[in-house]
Amino acid sequence: MKFELKKSHIAAAIALALSGAAFTTAHAAVTITDGAGTSARIADAGYFASGGLGLSYLGKEFVNWDTEASNYTLTVGGVKVGGASADEVFGSNPLGASVVGPLFGGTTSISANFGDPNGVKWNIFETVRISAPGHVLVQVNLTNIGTTIAKDVEWSVGIDPDQGRNSLPNGPGNWTHNVINATGFGSSVSATSLDGLSLTLANVTGGTAVGVASYIDTACCSPVTASTIFGAGQAAGYISDGDYSINLGYQLGDIAPGYSSSIAYEYIMAVPEPETYAMLLAGLGLIGFSARRRVAV
Repeated sequence: MKFELKKSHIAAAIALALSGAAFTTAHAAVTITDGAGTSARIADAGYFASGGLGLSYLGKEFVNWDTEASNYTLTVGGVKVGGASADEVFGSNPLGASVVGPLFGGTTSISANFGDPNGVKWNIFETVRISAPGHVLVQVNLTNIGTTIAKDVEWSVGIDPDQGRNSLPNGPGNWTHNVINATGFGSSVSATSLDGLSLTLANVTGGTAVGVASYIDTACCSPVTASTIFGAGQAAGYISDGDYSINLGYQLGDIAPGYSSSIAYEYIMAVPEPETYAMLLAGLGLIGFSARRRVAV
């Protein structure tokens, strides 16, 4: 769904004001919290900031272990805008975005004005907020502020969930059970570690995209384009276990001058109840002891 410019003027004006103010000083990552155990650190580019906590809930970190990987990619006409993906691994910021905050209600925002290889001029305005305990909501608004129609606009987002390292720092903590829960506008994909911690990446866009798809990347942990995600055709119920990344892809269609397209997705973290968590850890300990005993024998 596209919106007329008069409906996006306010968002674009706010974004311009924020980006203009933000570029006047150097920026550190912005941390947002809800006071109930949920926190996220957001880098200028809009992914989770590396070093220290990135995405955490109830004392458990879900992304920043080993290869700290969260990313997104914007393509227009099959070409990456800015020539690269926004990638936590390399600290890349191809759109030249800038973060401000924290703002009210556990929220931060990212904004930028930029051009693409096809001569289209853009404004991006992204907000990240804690929508509920364990839930981090990302809303992205792309506005064509130029005079050229943007053809075949696509967005993808991905993350490498390594939450098992919280309790298994020297064992198979990077391994997760990964499953496509749903595709289409209900798209979601989940990764659950051996100790029962789970991270779900779920679309919450209300039909403003042309298409949405879920994807498990077994190559891990480089950014994946939306065309790759849709081309793979992974269906609901698809399972692939290992140290893999989970992703969503969005087809936004063509965006005419003066029009916007908005998407939203949510990171949903779940931590087992203390009793269940203790039982899982005990079970893992027994498995490890049994394996060592067999080796010794």
